[in-house]
Amino acid sequence: MASREGVGRTPSLRVGRTQEYKMGRETQLLAAEDDDGGSSTPVSLFVLCGDRFEAARLFRSGGLSVRMARVEGYPVSMASCVVGDHHWMLSRDALVARLDALVFVFEMPGFFYAVVVPPDAGGDRKCATLAEIFLRFCSYHDLSTTHQGEDETGDLTNQNSNPWVRAHARIQRLKKGPTSQPATAGDADGIASQLERAVRTSAVVKLLSRSLLAGAIQPARHLTIALAGAASGAAALPTKSIVSDLLEAIETSRTSPRRDAARRAGNGGWWWLNVEGVMLLLRVIQAVRGRKLPAAAAAKRPRGEASDAAAGLRGGGIIGGGGGAARRWCGGRAKKMGNTVGACGSS
Repeated sequence: MASREGVGRTPSLRVGRTQEYKMGRETQLLAAEDDDGGSSTPVSLFVLCGDRFEAARLFRSGGLSVRMARVEGYPVSMASCVVGDHHWMLSRDALVARLDALVFVFEMPGFFYAVVVPPDAGGDRKCATLAEIFLRFCSYHDLSTTHQGEDETGDLTNQNSNPWVRAHARIQRLKKGPTSQPATAGDADGIASQLERAVRTSAVVKLLSRSLLAGAIQPARHLTIALAGAASGAAALPTKSIVSDLLEAIETSRTSPRRDAARRAGNGGWWWLNVEGVMLLLRVIQAVRGRKLPAAAAAKRPRGEASDAAAGLRGGGIIGGGGGAARRWCGGRAKKMGNTVGACGSS
């Protein structure tokens, strides 16, 4: 049975277990690695950098879980993945490719993630469940049955000893226009920027999810919800533009969401942040960091709303006070990471 703890700290959830919050609930769709001292091998999360993923970085390792947040009273839902303490959002207009039985690649704003699930502790079973989830929430493609000889990118790529380069070649075949472009492999600053963007991405997803569940974001006021053409009773899913809009606002002071979000939403069943929603979250970040926001954002909203929202999130143990917490949320320097390329099965 679900327990209600307001907006307090979320305990470890089991599959199907639901945690209730002030304005919604979060359900575990896939179990994380057990928290009781189990010896299961951790899942590996890579950031795939470079022109052809040749500068892949082992970014995090730990338990894997998938969670779905649902807002009470509104047709709004949001699914996210977690490895260790690192979060990212799933969306129907973002590419997810299964490269091998235990390997998945995710398109993110400005870079790609890869998840490698260990074969022990029911890895095959977990990956089958993951595939079902991604088919529901993402633009999912199963390339695990594609043989190297079927690639159409040339022998040099197929024979490359780096498994992520081969993975990049296979993903290129799925592209239907502009998508996330990695930095040049030799550009150390570009790679560092991608790693920092990965840290910011997790922070933005945490902030967005907790703001929805805690009631800091009011769907009727801060979201645009397009339901035309959606199945009856179905909840709207987020578009990937939500994360990229927030990252761009934080990094470049651009405070308005992209105007083509509605066009990308297609026939409906989508939601995204409107201008007021982006500005609200920027002001929450301002309240945590103690820094000035662009004048355009500051002029739109009274100080009280963001301060109250930030206080509510802090009170629930979602955002900690102080400079260290602010840097964690807003993309401070990432801790030192390894440069292991890792195995990619038979891809």
